[in-house]
Amino acid sequence: MAAIYNGLKFNTELEAIWASFFDLAGWKWWYNPIEIDNWKPDFKVTFPCRHSECDGSHTLMVSVVPTLNIENWLSHPSLSCPWIVKDKNERWVADGGAFLGMSPLVSKWDIAHGSGGGIEDIFDRVSNAEELWGKAVASVISY
Repeated sequence: MAAIYNGLKFNTELEAIWASFFDLAGWKWWYNPIEIDNWKPDFKVTFPCRHSECDGSHTLMVSVVPTLNIENWLSHPSLSCPWIVKDKNERWVADGGAFLGMSPLVSKWDIAHGSGGGIEDIFDRVSNAEELWGKAVASVISY
Protein backbone atom coordinates (compact mmCIF):
# COMPACT_ATOMS: atom_id res chain seq x y z
CA MET A 1 0.00 0.00 0.00
CA ALA A 2 1.40 3.39 -0.98
CA ALA A 3 1.77 6.13 1.58
CA ILE A 4 2.56 9.83 1.86
CA TYR A 5 4.94 11.43 4.30
CA ASN A 6 5.89 15.11 4.23
CA GLY A 7 4.27 15.48 0.80
CA LEU A 8 6.30 12.65 -0.74
CA LYS A 9 4.76 9.47 -2.10
CA PHE A 10 6.41 6.20 -1.05
CA ASN A 11 5.85 2.74 -2.51
CA THR A 12 4.97 1.34 0.90
CA GLU A 13 3.75 2.59 4.25
CA LEU A 14 6.80 1.05 5.92
CA GLU A 15 9.18 3.07 3.72
CA ALA A 16 7.29 6.26 4.58
CA ILE A 17 7.47 5.47 8.30
CA TRP A 18 11.21 4.92 8.08
CA ALA A 19 11.63 8.24 6.21
CA SER A 20 9.76 9.97 9.03
CA PHE A 21 11.88 8.16 11.61
CA PHE A 22 15.07 9.32 9.89
CA ASP A 23 13.86 12.92 10.04
CA LEU A 24 12.90 12.62 13.70
CA ALA A 25 16.32 11.12 14.49
CA GLY A 26 18.09 13.93 12.63
CA TRP A 27 19.44 11.67 9.87
CA LYS A 28 19.79 12.84 6.26
CA TRP A 29 18.17 10.51 3.74
CA TRP A 30 17.64 9.97 0.03
CA TYR A 31 14.90 7.73 -1.35
CA ASN A 32 15.72 5.15 -4.06
CA PRO A 33 19.33 6.36 -4.36
CA ILE A 34 21.26 4.08 -6.79
CA GLU A 35 21.44 0.45 -7.78
CA ILE A 36 24.35 -1.58 -6.37
CA ASP A 37 25.00 -4.65 -8.55
CA ASN A 38 21.86 -6.81 -8.09
CA TRP A 39 20.55 -4.71 -5.17
CA LYS A 40 18.36 -1.59 -5.27
CA PRO A 41 18.46 0.00 -1.80
CA ASP A 42 15.38 1.89 -0.65
CA PHE A 43 17.35 4.63 1.08
CA LYS A 44 20.75 6.14 1.55
CA VAL A 45 21.07 7.60 5.06
CA THR A 46 23.75 9.60 6.82
CA PHE A 47 23.87 10.00 10.58
CA PRO A 48 26.29 11.85 12.85
CA CYS A 49 29.16 10.19 14.68
CA ARG A 50 31.20 11.95 17.35
CA HIS A 51 33.91 9.30 17.63
CA SER A 52 37.33 10.97 17.34
CA GLU A 53 38.52 8.49 14.71
CA CYS A 54 35.49 8.91 12.44
CA ASP A 55 34.87 11.68 9.90
CA GLY A 56 31.83 13.08 11.71
CA SER A 57 29.22 10.80 10.15
CA HIS A 58 28.45 7.38 8.73
CA THR A 59 26.48 6.54 5.61
CA LEU A 60 24.41 3.41 4.97
CA MET A 61 22.59 2.01 1.95
CA VAL A 62 19.32 0.71 3.40
CA SER A 63 16.78 -1.93 2.46
CA VAL A 64 13.37 -1.83 4.12
CA VAL A 65 11.74 -5.25 4.33
CA PRO A 66 8.32 -5.99 5.90
CA THR A 67 9.51 -8.63 8.35
CA LEU A 68 9.76 -9.16 12.09
CA ASN A 69 12.66 -11.60 11.81
CA ILE A 70 16.09 -10.70 10.44
CA GLU A 71 17.27 -14.30 10.84
CA ASN A 72 15.18 -15.27 7.81
CA TRP A 73 16.96 -12.64 5.71
CA LEU A 74 20.67 -13.08 6.49
CA SER A 75 21.50 -13.61 2.80
CA HIS A 76 19.83 -10.32 1.80
CA PRO A 77 22.19 -8.08 -0.25
CA SER A 78 22.00 -5.31 2.37
CA LEU A 79 23.67 -7.64 4.88
CA SER A 80 26.27 -8.75 2.35
CA CYS A 81 27.96 -5.33 2.31
CA PRO A 82 29.79 -4.96 5.61
CA TRP A 83 32.28 -2.12 6.09
CA ILE A 84 31.94 -0.59 2.61
CA VAL A 85 29.57 -0.31 -0.35
CA LYS A 86 30.94 0.53 -3.78
CA ASP A 87 29.11 1.46 -6.97
CA LYS A 88 29.63 -0.24 -10.34
CA ASN A 89 32.73 1.92 -10.91
CA GLU A 90 34.23 0.73 -7.60
CA ARG A 91 33.73 4.14 -5.94
CA TRP A 92 32.77 4.36 -2.25
CA VAL A 93 29.08 5.17 -1.76
CA ALA A 94 28.49 4.06 1.85
CA ASP A 95 30.09 2.60 4.96
CA GLY A 96 27.86 -0.46 4.76
CA GLY A 97 24.49 -1.94 3.92
CA ALA A 98 21.66 -1.89 6.45
CA PHE A 99 18.56 -4.03 6.87
CA LEU A 100 15.48 -2.41 8.45
CA GLY A 101 12.30 -4.33 9.16
CA MET A 102 8.93 -3.59 10.75
CA SER A 103 10.37 -1.53 13.62
CA PRO A 104 13.67 -0.42 15.16
CA LEU A 105 13.75 -3.81 16.90
CA VAL A 106 14.34 -5.35 13.47
CA SER A 107 17.48 -3.53 12.33
CA LYS A 108 21.06 -4.51 11.59
CA TRP A 109 24.22 -3.32 9.84
CA ASP A 110 27.98 -3.83 10.00
CA ILE A 111 30.31 -0.81 9.66
CA ALA A 112 33.81 0.34 10.50
CA HIS A 113 33.69 2.71 13.45
CA GLY A 114 36.73 4.31 15.00
CA SER A 115 39.58 1.82 15.13
CA GLY A 116 37.11 -1.07 15.09
CA GLY A 117 33.47 -1.40 14.26
CA GLY A 118 31.07 -4.22 13.92
CA ILE A 119 27.41 -5.09 13.98
CA GLU A 120 25.02 -2.35 15.09
CA ASP A 121 21.32 -1.61 15.15
CA ILE A 122 19.10 1.45 15.45
CA PHE A 123 19.38 1.49 19.25
CA ASP A 124 23.17 1.90 18.99
CA ARG A 125 22.60 5.26 17.29
CA VAL A 126 19.17 6.46 18.51
CA SER A 127 18.60 6.10 22.26
CA ASN A 128 14.91 7.06 22.10
CA ALA A 129 14.15 4.96 19.02
CA GLU A 130 10.88 3.49 20.32
CA GLU A 131 9.48 6.95 21.12
CA LEU A 132 10.49 8.28 17.70
CA TRP A 133 9.04 5.21 15.99
CA GLY A 134 5.64 5.93 17.55
CA LYS A 135 5.77 9.50 16.26
CA ALA A 136 6.88 8.31 12.82
CA VAL A 137 3.98 5.87 12.55
CA ALA A 138 1.54 8.67 13.44
CA SER A 139 2.97 11.02 10.79
CA VAL A 140 2.29 8.82 7.75
CA ILE A 141 -0.87 8.88 5.64
CA SER A 142 -1.70 5.58 3.91
CA TYR A 143 -4.04 5.20 0.98
